[in-house]
Amino acid sequence: MLRDYQNDCLDSILKNYVDGVRQMLVVMSTGLGKTVCFANLPAKMRHLLPGKVLVLAARLELIDQAIEKIRHWNPELKVGKEMAEHRADVDCDVVVGCVPTLGRTDSERIKRFGEFDIVICDEAAHAIASTYMRVFEATGVLKPDTRKLLVGWTATPKRANLKKTQQVTTLDAEDILSLKSVFQKIVYSYGTKKAIKTGWLVPILGYRLKTETDLSEVKTSAGDYAQDQLSEAVNTNLRNAQIVKTWMECAEGRSTVVFAADIKHSQDLATEFAKYGIRSASVWGDDSLRAEKLTKLKSGELTVLVNCNVLVEGFDAWQVSCIILARPTKSSSMFTQMIGRGLRLQDGTGNLLEATKSGMALQKFDCKVIDVVDASRKCSLVTLPSLLGLNPDFDLHGESVTKAIEEVEKVQEKYPDIDFSNLLDLSGVKAYVESLDLFAEPYTQEVKEFSELTWMQTADGAYVLAIPEKREVKEAKQFWAFQHEKLHITPNELDEYVLSITTVEDDRQLGIFNSIAEAFKTADEVVKRCRPDRVKLLQRTAGWHSGTASDASKKYLKKLVGKKPFIYCVCKVGAKCSGVAGTICQTCNKQQLTAGQAALAINKFKIKS
Repeated sequence: MLRDYQNDCLDSILKNYVDGVRQMLVVMSTGLGKTVCFANLPAKMRHLLPGKVLVLAARLELIDQAIEKIRHWNPELKVGKEMAEHRADVDCDVVVGCVPTLGRTDSERIKRFGEFDIVICDEAAHAIASTYMRVFEATGVLKPDTRKLLVGWTATPKRANLKKTQQVTTLDAEDILSLKSVFQKIVYSYGTKKAIKTGWLVPILGYRLKTETDLSEVKTSAGDYAQDQLSEAVNTNLRNAQIVKTWMECAEGRSTVVFAADIKHSQDLATEFAKYGIRSASVWGDDSLRAEKLTKLKSGELTVLVNCNVLVEGFDAWQVSCIILARPTKSSSMFTQMIGRGLRLQDGTGNLLEATKSGMALQKFDCKVIDVVDASRKCSLVTLPSLLGLNPDFDLHGESVTKAIEEVEKVQEKYPDIDFSNLLDLSGVKAYVESLDLFAEPYTQEVKEFSELTWMQTADGAYVLAIPEKREVKEAKQFWAFQHEKLHITPNELDEYVLSITTVEDDRQLGIFNSIAEAFKTADEVVKRCRPDRVKLLQRTAGWHSGTASDASKKYLKKLVGKKPFIYCVCKVGAKCSGVAGTICQTCNKQQLTAGQAALAINKFKIKS
């Protein structure tokens, strides 16, 4: 039986096809069963697209996995493999093809199958590579008037754009290829954080190993560290010993996958584990014992498997409950893929939340991620916290990643416009907030240029506008006693901007825009049309900002400040307190506030009543 979100995904594909979308992208985190999902696509679309189906994958493991799943879910269909010496029969209903085989410049193999109605692209983050583009060209799935369907599945859709290297007649005359050059629309998305919170992936417990290894002189190639220089920097006796020691302290006995910089690094790390009697091995692309080692890891004969560029994509083993990131990277996509190898639920679990509640006996409840963090002065290193919008140096101390994010979100609910980029651990939240300069300029250049309202940018690059409550609820202190309306502008994987609204009761998408200027314009219009009584309170340049702070606002601010240090006057206006901005109060000897400063401080300092 398919899971609810898998059915929702298939329903969305069908609906969008009927609506005229022909090139679709599905973003689904590693471990959520995307292969099962696309294995059910032929049956879902058969009444509209009864012809042949082509499934594209890049490596043997992905191809064999796809064939197995498609045959399981579609026993009535004939499924064949087209890869190297393997040739599928021309009358196959589904052809699972190797992209390097079908997409070579001189390859004619795809032509013998005739027309395909559906093309499924696994690991679609690679879809703009020349080999994929040749297959798309040959199948006609990118033609403007096509009835054919192209669906790409990926866990990590972000990829650097590429210069065109060949003529592609079905695309607009553009010099740069991006995922948006291939896919019209993201029709479904189910992210890692949501999947963990809803019980479809195991929680991540994060550990940080800080080393003295310096990556500053390692050059960059194709957007990431140059492999030869990287290996030379990180493959040291001291660093390898630190990794093994940390694993023994934090995760000893767990089935573990380690990501190394190159073959030599993987071999040396495996040897270091073996020194302590740990059943370990290394594996790489053309390793003749590759399949045997993967089988041994799944059976428990191996405890630690150190790999070089083999298990980043397409390796599924629910038994893995520890990931060691010994290979530094600047690529968030690669980092996400590596972590995803450990998040899959134990077979037969169903939903983890429901299984735990029912008392089901389980072997796997979480995944420990040991993040090996090296020094780097010149470039931004991707770490587990940075992937989730926190400071790259944030130390989780073995806490759940989702728990840490929830704790930060609670504080952000109190202080919606605070930049948490300098926060290093949860224990520092209170001190960090209290030391914040409440009157620092909070608005980005985009906000100043495209909107007149008080939009605040969050750590992950999105924008949030908190709508003032219609009235203060004084009797109840519960969070849900307020509506907590917020507008959000969030960039997605196709470089579009999604406008949505959240409340305590509902989350709704309001629109998708090609530019942030359009998104801001529409959002401001929504506020003016739907909440006209609160627009004045949200305008950054309204005339009232330069006026004297009212007694009511000062009183409210004083209540919010409490015993916390505050450098401005919150006294009631009187004989010794003129309230005039720029003057000094004779009662408290502090500088007076403007009405705008008071509003900004309240917005930054406000606590849930």
